[in-house]
Amino acid sequence: MLPAPRLKALLNALQARQPGAVLFSGGVDSTLLLALAQKAWERPPLAISILSPLMTPEEKTGLRALAGLLGVPLKIFYGRETGLPAFRQNPPDRCYHCKKNRYQLVRPFLEKKGIRFLLDGTNADDLHDYRPGLKANREAGIISPLAELGWTKTEIRKTARRLGLPNWDRPAAACLASRIPYGDPVTPALLKRIAAGEEALHKMGLRECRLRSHGTLARVEVRPEDLERMLDKKNRAALVRALKKLGYRYLTLDLEGLRSGSLNEGLLRASQT
Repeated sequence: MLPAPRLKALLNALQARQPGAVLFSGGVDSTLLLALAQKAWERPPLAISILSPLMTPEEKTGLRALAGLLGVPLKIFYGRETGLPAFRQNPPDRCYHCKKNRYQLVRPFLEKKGIRFLLDGTNADDLHDYRPGLKANREAGIISPLAELGWTKTEIRKTARRLGLPNWDRPAAACLASRIPYGDPVTPALLKRIAAGEEALHKMGLRECRLRSHGTLARVEVRPEDLERMLDKKNRAALVRALKKLGYRYLTLDLEGLRSGSLNEGLLRASQT
């Protein structure tokens, strides 16, 4: 586990932020934060989850099961991000509009319950990525103890494993809208198509993968060590059938492999010219 002083500093930071609630996605970051809040807070922490078309059915089921396993109360809200023009149009700051709307959805409930602090699982690594949603965090006064104290994803996973959290090695997940190029509208039908396509990839035994949707073209990203599996004749035929059935006309395998935020690469290149 992390050195005792670092863990103690995190517990102290949590202790100072009560009564509070934790934004809970079911990922390892927010799960660790929730588990440590149980230790630090006088009252059981409240897990706040926002279910929406941006999540896969598996993610929705998983977070409910995990909250039950942790023994924490769970409050569910239902997001309607695709109904927001500023989100649906899919600008580069799409995440800002999503998070801003979500915090506006949650705040009245927290105020009614007398809950002063809303925490999330943003970690130190996130601060070095393109994350327009962090602006919404600052505006809404969201507390991010892991980022504040410099906890990286690697440190979080190691501690979660030592604490026996079942999702310590769960692959990083991003909302389904992150598979759609900026400027292409985000619609419920397209999100369902992407989720179904990635389910087909998971059935091939791929834990970490992305299906980037470029109109009628599906661009598949897998880990470099899984590229050979994708070229297996049987696997390839099954995936072609599944994706064509979903309406994709052209199918391509990204030879660079899986990488977080690959659709941000165009933005970064533009900023450097």
